[in-house]
Amino acid sequence: SEGSTTAPARLLTDFVSTLPDDELEMTLDSATQSLNLRCARFDTHIKCIEAEEFPPGPKPDEGDRLEVALEDLVRAVEQTQMAASTDEARPVLTGVLVQVQGGSLTLAATDGHRLAVRKLAAAGSSDLDASLIVPARALAELSRVLKGEPGKVEVIISKARNQVFFRAGSSELTSRLIDGKYPNYAQVIPSKSSTTVRVSTSELTQTVRAVSLFARDSANVIRLKAQAGALTLSATTNEVGDSKAEMSANVDGSDIQIAFNARYVLDALGVIGEDEVELLFDGPLSPGLMRPPGKEHYLYVIMPVRVAMS
Repeated sequence: SEGSTTAPARLLTDFVSTLPDDELEMTLDSATQSLNLRCARFDTHIKCIEAEEFPPGPKPDEGDRLEVALEDLVRAVEQTQMAASTDEARPVLTGVLVQVQGGSLTLAATDGHRLAVRKLAAAGSSDLDASLIVPARALAELSRVLKGEPGKVEVIISKARNQVFFRAGSSELTSRLIDGKYPNYAQVIPSKSSTTVRVSTSELTQTVRAVSLFARDSANVIRLKAQAGALTLSATTNEVGDSKAEMSANVDGSDIQIAFNARYVLDALGVIGEDEVELLFDGPLSPGLMRPPGKEHYLYVIMPVRVAMS
């Protein structure tokens, strides 16, 4: 017969994840609210509470609705949420700014050291103009739940502008919004560049990973030097040693030496999603910009680190 109960989520998922790849049988004793799990050599009982005790989730009202391609939204979340801050002292920066305007959806996140911005098309939003700050953790969970699913995602913004609902197939996610004013991120996006570097994404990723091993004890700082036909990466730690690697690259404009936090560079390279990446610089003290070559739907701005250059 059918039944329902309220189980401790963390215990249940953690336990099931440790079980062997075998058939799992679950039986509920409705009288004692005990959930019996049997799998291979395991016979386990988890104490639960009545299903009616589970608090009902909020229901979307007749708020503003729009629709986006599920795969595009999942990708956009992956490309932005890692740039959000984890410092609760500035709650606004722990969220991702979601802007709806003119039939498009823009996600932006920054922690003050880097900025990620992704644009995608949205149906049913041509007359809608809204800005929401969604907790980055909620969007990361949304991406995890929806990844691999086909179709569209319906996004519903509550009339009170304090909640957002995501619905795709049988999956739903509701999140409260962060109250506050998001900083004007557009003003930190470089408007010009004096050096453009185009290089293999996989080769640059491998090189940064290797060289940054020698930057762990020096604030994770790596140096980049771009000159005709080559991009050189280096890192030095007095107690550990140093490493330098030169890779071929298409370099246009002025030679430059600049330094960045290696982790921030790797975060962007991991989500660029293209065979090549374009790096734009306007001097060693101005923000650098990373983006897929020839495309404007995604950009990643990273603040340089002031260090002595050789």
